[in-house]
Amino acid sequence: MTLDPDRLLKAQEGPYFERKSAWEGTPDKKRKRAFKDLRDEIAEYVAGFANSDGGTLVVGIEDDGAVTGHGFDDEAVQGLLDAPQTRLKPQQERGERVRVREHELLVFEVESARRAVMVHSNGFPRRIGDQLVLDSEEDINAAKRDTERRGVEREECPRVGLDDLDAVLLRRAATAAGYARGNTLEYLLDRDLAEQRGKRVVIRLGALMLFAGKKARMPEVNAGLRVFVVHGTERKTGARHNVHELPRIEGALPRVIERAYEVLGGVIKRSSKLHDLFFVEQAEYPTFAWQEAVVNAVAHRDYRVQGRCIEVWYYTDRMEFVSPGALQPDVELDALRKRKPTHSSRNPRIVRVLTELGYMREQGEGIPRIFEEMEHVWLPLPEFEADQHAFRLHIRNTPIFDVDDPKWVEHVRAIPGLNDRQRRILVAFRHGSFASGRYQALNQVDRDAAYADLRQLVARGLLNGPESPGRGARYSVITHDAGTRLSSELAPAGEDAKERLDAVMRSVGKLTNATYQECAGIDRRQAKSELSRLVTAAVLTRNGVGRWVTYAAGPRWSEWVYGPQ
Repeated sequence: MTLDPDRLLKAQEGPYFERKSAWEGTPDKKRKRAFKDLRDEIAEYVAGFANSDGGTLVVGIEDDGAVTGHGFDDEAVQGLLDAPQTRLKPQQERGERVRVREHELLVFEVESARRAVMVHSNGFPRRIGDQLVLDSEEDINAAKRDTERRGVEREECPRVGLDDLDAVLLRRAATAAGYARGNTLEYLLDRDLAEQRGKRVVIRLGALMLFAGKKARMPEVNAGLRVFVVHGTERKTGARHNVHELPRIEGALPRVIERAYEVLGGVIKRSSKLHDLFFVEQAEYPTFAWQEAVVNAVAHRDYRVQGRCIEVWYYTDRMEFVSPGALQPDVELDALRKRKPTHSSRNPRIVRVLTELGYMREQGEGIPRIFEEMEHVWLPLPEFEADQHAFRLHIRNTPIFDVDDPKWVEHVRAIPGLNDRQRRILVAFRHGSFASGRYQALNQVDRDAAYADLRQLVARGLLNGPESPGRGARYSVITHDAGTRLSSELAPAGEDAKERLDAVMRSVGKLTNATYQECAGIDRRQAKSELSRLVTAAVLTRNGVGRWVTYAAGPRWSEWVYGPQ
């Protein structure tokens, strides 16, 4: 095996890489894992990779990246390396030994199998994201047939040779994947992007799309990207024509992605409105959101559609990303809207290379991350459209609400322990009331998720809960004037009591009702009332419910204890 050990250790984790320890127990009492357990786990992971898009399993590295080796004798090592052949049907390639400093690792380079691989007596595991799940033989084979039928990556390019590929980019990918000295031919062969036929190397279309050199002739697959700038919120024609097309971006797919980042980064404006809202100058859109939209389109579009390439439309109020081709049969719009990670690759070889080059992370997490990024800056959540011709992603730059008190925003952002959905609601409905249905619509979550979020806000004293739960129940935000000094009547604890409370907070990190009673010299009922007022004023934050309630220091704790600084 020509894998470079140092590069191997730096290989990123994700859908194509798995580390496994050969040890168990505590660090000071380590012992080898049972041979049978480790052998069977190796077989499961090799089958899981083979039943998806391939990958690398390394035995002898801990979760934190520490190299610990395996500790087995030669006979046991041979049994572990043979697990893909003795435990799987059909058999897969056995593993190999790789020496890293004073330790030996067991490395299994797994290619995607043409048909489902079974673990004896344990079914058909499949790698989805960074997890193994059991699937049916029929479903795995159907997914593989669908990928082969739809993808163009494996088509042969008879007039293309290694000299037509970008050597620098190809070596960068091979090196990132752990191949010693950037062995580019072995990398292409292992990734099924080329095939050795005697002395001749047949280059596949996927390799040309990923690594085309400047002089290579690209087949008619429309693998580029077009950017249109619309001056306004709607396209107009004739005398009122308001669309300007930038130079088309073409070439090797990684170069297309990089150039698209540059072009769109120069088009996207800085927003003074968001600057006023968040006290730092920000772009109209979160960088990750629009960059991930570009990468997703490049990685997952249907390259059989030759009449169109990827399009990005930049309007005054939104961006639209248009990816040619229908969604994969096993990808549903509703699942995307619910932020469910989706593992489905029309172009698995392209996806794997883009992952190894660092343009993608764990397969399936891109859309959920776009939701999170838009949610975090309180912009509208992404919208999707799909038909038999194209998939469209829309992101908008208009804030979902106006804020009349920026200091309230600052206060809400400083409250620990809240998710972005909860922060959005505290700002959006600072005045007035709202029902659970409005919360669901604003954050695009189901009723159960909304109920859990709202119940936590009520428990922490940030919302007034409904007097009568059920349909139509309404909530209101408990506010204070974030811009004024704390009133001395907020809680009558004296300076000595505050010093005692602060000492407890510094030592334990939290207060209880009993602690407050003792430090302030008051009864339980009075302590409960004062603690409630302190939570409302953001001096404290409440965690837990009932007898397990505790109070942590809030954003205005220091101001309450020591006065304005």
